[in-house]
Amino acid sequence: MKKLIFSFVIFFLLSACNNAPATNDNTSSPDTVTNKDTGTTQPDTVVTNNDDNNSNGINDAENPESMPLIIAGESVGKITLGTDASTLQNILGKPDMSDAAMGKAWLTWYGKKRDEHNNKTELDIYTAYKDTSMSEQTVQQIRTTSSFFVTADSVHVYSSLADIKNKYTVKKAAQYNSEGRTINIYDDKQKGIAFEIAPAGSQNICTGIILHAKGKSVNEIYIMLHPNMKRFDK
Repeated sequence: MKKLIFSFVIFFLLSACNNAPATNDNTSSPDTVTNKDTGTTQPDTVVTNNDDNNSNGINDAENPESMPLIIAGESVGKITLGTDASTLQNILGKPDMSDAAMGKAWLTWYGKKRDEHNNKTELDIYTAYKDTSMSEQTVQQIRTTSSFFVTADSVHVYSSLADIKNKYTVKKAAQYNSEGRTINIYDDKQKGIAFEIAPAGSQNICTGIILHAKGKSVNEIYIMLHPNMKRFDK
């Protein structure tokens, strides 16, 4: 009887050892560690960066202020001289004001916020027929009063006339009156950029920048925005 009980106990112990889970061996398995490391090192920056870049919901290509560079004789932000006028509304939205006649137009968009000096800002674009075929209207001049836009050599609205003269070969081209002030227009005809200059205390500062075709005087077209403008150069 004792031998029978002893044999039963031995059989039970051997069965328990054979069925025990090998947890320690599995957790130290090289394959398991490799799989875990691979899972934790998957790249996750692309999605995060894309979300950050688009967090404001603005399509960069449709936002002219997303590229604040002024290129003389070429462009202000996303708006380029020679652009098909029919595309402007898609880029800027509906203009706040327009003055059109005989295939020519001045279109105006006002800034949503005042600038650092609490002044209103505006973007004015002059469009006209590209040529005598009268088949396409294009951007002929661009004017901005926003200091957000800046040239590569750091000239912008509120720059001084002295600073502008250090960087551009400007000549006084025209003059007009606005809100009791005399505004002088200094033009770098060859580069295709002009500056509206107004007195401010003891200085003369820029209040507007105008882009036009290189080699063509600003006031050949710009006079239409200020009919009473006095021209000194054509």
